[in-house]
Amino acid sequence: MAASPHNPDPRGPQRIRDTRDTEPLRDTRDVDREVGGGMRYGWTWIWVWLLILAFIVAIVWFGGWGWAGYGGWWWGNRNAQITQPAAVDMMNGSGVAVLNATNKQPFVGRTFNVRNAPVQTVVNDHMLWVGANGATPMLVVLTGNNNTTANANISEGSRININGTVEKSPPASQAKQQWSLSDDDANRLEQQGAYINATEVTSEVTSQQP
Repeated sequence: MAASPHNPDPRGPQRIRDTRDTEPLRDTRDVDREVGGGMRYGWTWIWVWLLILAFIVAIVWFGGWGWAGYGGWWWGNRNAQITQPAAVDMMNGSGVAVLNATNKQPFVGRTFNVRNAPVQTVVNDHMLWVGANGATPMLVVLTGNNNTTANANISEGSRININGTVEKSPPASQAKQQWSLSDDDANRLEQQGAYINATEVTSEVTSQQP
């Protein structure tokens, strides 16, 4: 059969069909929706990570420095604030200056009175060492038959009130013989140059009872 326009020869060259003009075009709105959806998906994850980061920062801040009186266990020193002594537990009176002085000789002959003095060591019924915790204590000698640590219910760690005078300390050798002090206590007394001659000593707990 002879080739014709309606019946081309299959052995001859084939015409390539151009589909560029016949393929339907995509709606630009579909393209915009796909692009916009991808952008919204990316922003969603960005906000999620920002919220997670803010939550972590809030936890660290609350634990480190606290907020509105709460938290602050790590760096805010909250425990130190809780354990601070109340004002009623602080020593007061003219004797505080004597107890805090390194050289106590200038106070010899002066009246001594103090409240809330911590007892560091009880030597016997008539002698004890008093002073702030961590500081070098000062010797207190109780005078009078009834003025004893037992009668005043005084023990190590007690807080006491003292009335008396500041007296010049004897040499270490005399202090050991007269008061049966140890070598260390006698030498400490001699270096300080003074002790407290207490005419009245009462326990702070006892004195506050009605």
